[in-house]
Amino acid sequence: MNRRVNWIVMIVISLGVIGFITTLVSDPLWLLKQIAIYAAIAGLIYLVYRLFSRRRMGKEHSSYMKAAKQSKRRFDDRSTKSSNVKNISQAKKARKSSAIKKKKQTPSHLTVIEGKKGKKKNRAFF
Repeated sequence: MNRRVNWIVMIVISLGVIGFITTLVSDPLWLLKQIAIYAAIAGLIYLVYRLFSRRRMGKEHSSYMKAAKQSKRRFDDRSTKSSNVKNISQAKKARKSSAIKKKKQTPSHLTVIEGKKGKKKNRAFF
């Protein structure tokens, strides 16, 4: 049965290739128009999908994107600070300014969730 399906698929694909080549030789402008129409329809469907999926995500997705952008900004700041070479006087100034910046930073939006680390497992249920 599997070989029979394989041959049918190969026949359909070969007929499609023959039809494509025939159309390309006989009427290439019509073929380009059809490809452009299908591409425009696919692009329109994609844009509509993106529009509705963004609305459906709602507040949770926007909060996630905001947190991801904040995290990326912090990571970029750290990498640029470590890559710059500074002399000693500039390093002292940076320490003073970083101490001031640490005081001005807003508290993190992350919270700690307490787990059950202290509880012992009941060995009878393994």
